Amino acid sequence: MKKFKFIAFIFAIMTTMPIFQSCLDDDDSPSDLLVISTINMMSQDSKDFYFTLDDGKKMYPSNGQGWSNADFVDGQRAFVMFNELEEPVGGYDYNVQVKQIKEILTKDIVTMDEEENNEEKIGDDKINATYMWINKDKKYLTIEFQYYGTHSEDKKHFLNLVINNLTPAPTADEESEEDEFINLEFRHNSEGDYPQTLGEGYVSFKLDKIKEQMEGKKGLRVRVNTLYGKIKTYEVKFP
Repeated sequence: MKKFKFIAFIFAIMTTMPIFQSCLDDDDSPSDLLVISTINMMSQDSKDFYFTLDDGKKMYPSNGQGWSNADFVDGQRAFVMFNELEEPVGGYDYNVQVKQIKEILTKDIVTMDEEENNEEKIGDDKINATYMWINKDKKYLTIEFQYYGTHSEDKKHFLNLVINNLTPAPTADEESEEDEFINLEFRHNSEGDYPQTLGEGYVSFKLDKIKEQMEGKKGLRVRVNTLYGKIKTYEVKFP
């Protein structure tokens, strides 16, 4: 992870990416840090929450009451900008003062079929996956992506991580080569938006739908219809 000294355009960076993750274990870390994390609600009846980092460590928000009006959902992924505090809190690896929380699009895996989630609805417009990783507890695949569009508020693009049941079954040879990975597809539907400028972003996909299939596997194999080339597949290994 890289150190990141925040300057005036930090909020623009949080909106348009890319993002740098700061290493909390560095003694000379800057006071302002930014990480990708998971928001965990402490109970259904409370708005109290804490963060889990992708390495499994927990952060306690000392000023969490400042977000009492936020409607966070348990398991929501987010960028968190904060200062680390010296005073420890029992049960947590870090005690922090939160400065900003920027939610990341967080979605379930979908299964493509010939009915509701058909090929037309899911789409297969060009998109780049510039980086992807799975967090330590294997609950999320997070993808850093790029696509062309007008990037106006009234033009919505749809992103999905797909189990494609419409793909022909693999031959015996192909199956032996691929059985160590679970095959998925990163799909993009631009909804006809004009490809005006290149934009970047992040999306996280919950992996609970394939939790049982992940047993004994090395990782995920993700198909992407890339911007400048042909269809590519990327192997993302489990931590």
